[in-house]
Amino acid sequence: MDEVELSTEQVSKPNEVLGTEQRSDSTAKNGESVSFFRLFAVADKIDYVLMFIGSIGACLQGAALPVFFVLFGRMINSLGSLSLDPHRFSSEVSKYALYLVYLGLVVWLSAWTGVACWTQTGERQTARLRQKYLESVLKKNIQFFDTEAREHNILFHISSDAILVQDAIGDKICHAICYLSQFVVGFSLGFSMVWQLTLLTLAIVPLIAVAGGAYTIIMSTLSKRGEKAYAEAGKLTEEVISQVRTVYSFVGEEKAIETYSKSLENALKLAKKTGIAKGIGIGFTYGLLFCAWALLLWYASMLVRHGHANGGKAFTTIINVVYSGFALGQAAPNLAAIAKGRAAVASIINMIEEDANRPSKGSHEGIVLQGVDGKIDFVDVCFAYPSRPTMVFEDLSFSVFAGKSLAIVGPSGSGKSTIISMLQRFYDPTSGKIEDTMGLVSQEPALFATSIADNILFGKEGADMDQIIEAAKASNAHSFIQGLPDGYHTQVGEGGTQLSGGQKQRIAIARAILRTRRFYFLMRQPVLLMQNQSSLFSRR
Repeated sequence: MDEVELSTEQVSKPNEVLGTEQRSDSTAKNGESVSFFRLFAVADKIDYVLMFIGSIGACLQGAALPVFFVLFGRMINSLGSLSLDPHRFSSEVSKYALYLVYLGLVVWLSAWTGVACWTQTGERQTARLRQKYLESVLKKNIQFFDTEAREHNILFHISSDAILVQDAIGDKICHAICYLSQFVVGFSLGFSMVWQLTLLTLAIVPLIAVAGGAYTIIMSTLSKRGEKAYAEAGKLTEEVISQVRTVYSFVGEEKAIETYSKSLENALKLAKKTGIAKGIGIGFTYGLLFCAWALLLWYASMLVRHGHANGGKAFTTIINVVYSGFALGQAAPNLAAIAKGRAAVASIINMIEEDANRPSKGSHEGIVLQGVDGKIDFVDVCFAYPSRPTMVFEDLSFSVFAGKSLAIVGPSGSGKSTIISMLQRFYDPTSGKIEDTMGLVSQEPALFATSIADNILFGKEGADMDQIIEAAKASNAHSFIQGLPDGYHTQVGEGGTQLSGGQKQRIAIARAILRTRRFYFLMRQPVLLMQNQSSLFSRR
């Protein structure tokens, strides 16, 4: 075949890459959040039914404990007033015991319903959210990945943020509703029975809540610092293990152990502080709690003595209001998890609901050639990357005819790889036009962690096994595939790690052949050219 050499210096100058600072739009850092109801942006009718039923179950579960205290208080009154009438005493105790059995059944059913419904709808909505987010990302033009992908932290949102959203929509909302229901019902019953005790308890509960909140904040801060210290030590260990040959070659074992020991000293100091703070916090909280109980019981005895309440009502009011205050404190971590979910879902929702008119990879604009004569034309092509103002091409024109090979030679950054990217239509020219029909096999073929047959099948959906084998034979891959234990069903591993470089390329060529394209481009870096400034692609 005849060969034509074209220097890219004739059509462009090396680009100057402008430095840009990588910014993270992590919602945890910039404080962006959405409203509570936006958490359910992708919910369907089934999800709304599940959330409604789950909310009713959570409310009943939360109200059950205050009702239990009321029944228990009435039974205490019966123990005192009916002690001289054994028959009636036994009847009353049996009655309230039966009520407690009924209450237990209601709690069992409501708790199961609440948790099951909220967990199921959380899984459903998060799966749908991930699917829509990935679908939205894959519809973006390649320019998006050049200019905005880093700022969007795509992998972080689809993994870590999605977990936070799932945690918020799932059992955390169920638990929050349960505790808030217990708080409302408990205080309502307290005011309806002995309002004086309820008011006194309202003055004490905030003190306990403040003590518990301060303890939680201090422990959380020390815990994060401890985790960070252990993470630094773990990072050092990972570096040593991953570079163990270098460590051995420089006899650096003792130095590595010494450095690791020093990094653990900080974690040990923080652990000691954590133990002291935990002991003081728990002791102070429980001490304050028992002092509060003493005050409430003393005041209750005064009310009973003066005829303002009986023992059962006083006991029921105290324990109801105290436990309801604790319920509000227990709801706080769940509300915090919901707040994290609202912040995490913000970027995901923004990506899904971006302007539908924005150019996307899914665009069907352009001319589909009905017939191909084996020729590629670049006609007055001008192009600049969206992230760089410098023009890569200005009025670039060349043709590649059937039976010809074209070598493009030039310094780094002169646009050699850009030509391939434009042939694949990753980018559209600013002006001019390109006419081609092609397939591409890169120097480092990208294989997926699945079977050989599935990797070839990515070239053409719906192809049968005979077509896959035919494409493999055409790429000279059939013989080595047949020699593998599982043949075409052999797993290639992550990135094709189970195969050699040549085997991976032949599978990639088979995948390109299966697309029934007229052109196949093989990209490779010539090892004899100095400073890696040139690349070559050959028409096969």
